[in-house]
Amino acid sequence: MKRLFSLILFIVIVQASLQSWTKQVYSFQKETPEVVIKKYLDAVISNDYQTAYTLVSDQNSDIREWLELLNFVTSVAPEKLISIIHLAHSFTTHQVLQIDLPNDGTAVIKVESTVPDMEKVLEIAHSENEIKSLYDNGSLPLKQKQGTFILGIENNIWKIKEMEGTSGDSASKIAMVLAEKLLSKEESLKLDKEIKNYQNKKRG
Repeated sequence: MKRLFSLILFIVIVQASLQSWTKQVYSFQKETPEVVIKKYLDAVISNDYQTAYTLVSDQNSDIREWLELLNFVTSVAPEKLISIIHLAHSFTTHQVLQIDLPNDGTAVIKVESTVPDMEKVLEIAHSENEIKSLYDNGSLPLKQKQGTFILGIENNIWKIKEMEGTSGDSASKIAMVLAEKLLSKEESLKLDKEIKNYQNKKRG
């Protein structure tokens, strides 16, 4: 009886494992290059850099270090600056323009991003409510940027191997543009110093 029970339990465990594995394989198959890119871009504009990090190839340390920098900047910048960055990101949209699948195991995706032109925005608006009002009225200054992503398969999953050009303003770049306009001289210098110290430590 005990042997029978053990055998039944073993079969149940194996079946459950197979079902789990099947679901994972099916999930991987659903993660097309376009889905991966959309997840990555959504993660970046949502300031979820840890998720974005997992979608990047282990072989590209440059992109991973860049995401780590963004994560650091948004963790040390003053709240009034971060709230504007988050607002700017919430108005950012992306459109996939072209998908190419060369016969070399890669996928090449061209993306156009529409982002707030924060330098122009802050010439006519000085608070979150004013910026939101510009957006609601359809008068928020915007600009388009294009970028190219190259993806490859690692462990049966599409991952970003390279990025060429820009596909949207990064948090660090927006932060530096806004810092001069939103922060006091003392706050701006402090933020700049923290970022430089972080970069120097990373360089060793």
